[in-house]
Amino acid sequence: MAQNILIFRRGSIGDAVVSLPALCAIREQYPESELRILTNTPIMGRAAQLESLFGRSDLISDYFVFPPGGGISLMQQTRKSIKTWSPHKLIYLSEPSRRMALAKEFLFFKSCGISSIEGMPFANALRQYQSKSSSLWESESERLLRVVGLSWPSTFGLDFAPSEENQAAKLIADAFDDIPHIALCVGGKLPDKDWGDSNWQMVLKSISEAYPALGLLLIGAEDESERSLSLAQNWQGPVLDLCGKTDPRVSALAMKKAVFYLGHDSGPMHLAALMKRRCIAIFSVRAKPGVWFPFGDNNHIFYPQEMRDQVSNKAGFRTAGSSILSIKSEDVIEACLSCMSALK
Repeated sequence: MAQNILIFRRGSIGDAVVSLPALCAIREQYPESELRILTNTPIMGRAAQLESLFGRSDLISDYFVFPPGGGISLMQQTRKSIKTWSPHKLIYLSEPSRRMALAKEFLFFKSCGISSIEGMPFANALRQYQSKSSSLWESESERLLRVVGLSWPSTFGLDFAPSEENQAAKLIADAFDDIPHIALCVGGKLPDKDWGDSNWQMVLKSISEAYPALGLLLIGAEDESERSLSLAQNWQGPVLDLCGKTDPRVSALAMKKAVFYLGHDSGPMHLAALMKRRCIAIFSVRAKPGVWFPFGDNNHIFYPQEMRDQVSNKAGFRTAGSSILSIKSEDVIEACLSCMSALK
């Protein structure tokens, strides 16, 4: 039976990508239903909203947005819009709020006239990640599927329009012609996820000296363009700066032919993995190892080894301090050059 199903999912691009398996599993379970998302305006102003990646399609038809700051009048407008649509159920598909905030969310959902609510993570088992091995924990994608009681979908991904494919292909062809290139993102929403300019300069210098004709594709938000170009000023091959110049969907497509993605744990990293690109990714200890690792088995993840047991297994943001600085630039350089040598 066709239903109106409201899905609660906060976050920005990375959150959107890791929720795709669960969203596609929900679509498979409810093939005739209309799915809409209730989301938020990302706390970090430069972060892109979920709609910029999902758009309006057979997967997600529309969006409701919590107003920034929780203004009463705007909140009432959101509630009125949801009630007018009359969803049959809500599926909670987000990192859990603190329990007091979770109770308020539950009351808000009920005030929207929603009688059936699934996946509210009040229980500890739904708020925590399960251990997969002595050194790896389930991913956020796996936790979300477990919370809503669904299996990994038969397929997941995004449907791109020919115009988006053509736009990305032209950008890459004009910048690099047929020469190999890598994708780089040195941005990140939080200071303790930043590896530092000196490390990035050393890595880029070593790669470019070894492969002087190699192209460099810069991906990120608009306010990351200046820093990215500064770090790439001694890059010997062609450079294409797409920071803030394309929407996330076109940025994802632009990385489709990159030899590998290099950068921080970020939205662009998840986009690159979604495009089946190998990721050489630098992590802090904001979450247990594995929780926010990119899709795929061929990635090279740098995670502070000596700190693997210092992070709680609960969902939510963490303070990682300067943990990321324990990762050595020479180790990252070795991984990059090893990946490049495979092209020969």
